[in-house]
Amino acid sequence: MPENEDIWDQFVQVGEPLATEEDYEHGYARVVRVDLQQHVVFRVGDETYGIPIAQIGEISKPMYTTPVPRTADFVLGIGNVRGVVIFFVDLATRLRLGHCAMAREARVLIVRHAGEQTGLLVDEVIGVMSIAPENLEEAPGALGGARGDFIRALARWDGRIIIILDLGTVLAPTDFLAAGVRRPAVRGGRG
Repeated sequence: MPENEDIWDQFVQVGEPLATEEDYEHGYARVVRVDLQQHVVFRVGDETYGIPIAQIGEISKPMYTTPVPRTADFVLGIGNVRGVVIFFVDLATRLRLGHCAMAREARVLIVRHAGEQTGLLVDEVIGVMSIAPENLEEAPGALGGARGDFIRALARWDGRIIIILDLGTVLAPTDFLAAGVRRPAVRGGRG
């Protein structure tokens, strides 16, 4: 065969039909799941947790906070995030796992819940995972009590069990006051 002969001309001479793009397109159907839920996965102590990515506004390094008197022990204080003053919570203390280690990997998840933003201090952000709804399991009934109430679901990822947190319980406003502190009475209008 001469070197200057085109490869396509060779196929035509053999008489074999050439595959077209259309042949490849119709040869298989790619299934794309639209029901997968993305979660940010992070570590607190030795446990792995997740929060739906839709509830996270941003992830930042730990920042300076101002302590607030008469708040629960898990409240680190308040801080300014892009002109908005928000509460910062030590998630390890909130989950009764000790305190978050302020190592280089520590991060703050700025979460949105009930129209408010709150910063959650975690030991390390691991990544983002996609979970199919059928892979979310209810927490076992044996996980009762206050800590069990923080769990919305369980998932498996990369050989780990991920605890999906219920931000409604974790960020319950009534828990932000120190024990024994009563809410001030709301007084009626002037009469």
